[in-house]
Amino acid sequence: MFKRTLFVAVAIVMVASLGLAGAWALGQTKPAVLAQTPAPSEVKYNAAQTITVVGQGTVSVAPDIARITVGVETTASTVADGSTENQAKMKALLAALKALGIAEKDIQTTNYSIMVNRGQEQPVADVGKPTATATTYTVSNNVTATIRDLTLVSEVIDAAIEAGANNIWGISFTVEKPDAALADARAKAVADAKLRAEALAKLGEVTLGPVMAMSEVIGSSSPVMYSVAERGLGGDTSVSIGEVEVSYQIQVSYYIEP
Repeated sequence: MFKRTLFVAVAIVMVASLGLAGAWALGQTKPAVLAQTPAPSEVKYNAAQTITVVGQGTVSVAPDIARITVGVETTASTVADGSTENQAKMKALLAALKALGIAEKDIQTTNYSIMVNRGQEQPVADVGKPTATATTYTVSNNVTATIRDLTLVSEVIDAAIEAGANNIWGISFTVEKPDAALADARAKAVADAKLRAEALAKLGEVTLGPVMAMSEVIGSSSPVMYSVAERGLGGDTSVSIGEVEVSYQIQVSYYIEP
């Protein structure tokens, strides 16, 4: 009875030992299997092994708003006189703009200034000695008007001049909401970047890999107005509306496959 019990105990010890040995062996082989199949995140790229290009996309669209800066400049012997005259003419100018349907929210004062013109000595031939000219004051008041009906552009200019405006600093056409045009320009810029990179890769006899980095070129998405066609806009003043070009640039780096 004692011998049988001893034999069973020895057998249990041997089985346990074999189990531990097997577990140890499995632990030794498992890392070796994992080491043979590295995770995608472990793939290393050489940052210097890239092709970097700048792609550009441009979309032309018709403008839907115009902005014009008009104003009144008056000169008088005193600031009070110059200011009074300027206010009267400016009141007439604003009334003319509103009469054409320009909303008050679309009219904004962009400059108001008073400049002194100091008297200077000038020679007088019949007197024989210089005399000083009088000091005057120039009052300037300008507003920028947003015109949402482009058929009124010429009429706005004509009405402003008739109301007493003697300063017109410029007119520009743009798109109030360029989001859709900007999205199209962005897509064209990305496609253009890929074409440029493929051309460089072919010239360099290398294989183009995945995109490594992309960055927007700041300042490239500003709409630029080009006057390319003249349209009749209702007034006597000839105005060219043209088209608005919305452009976008993006810098892209592609990996060069080894």
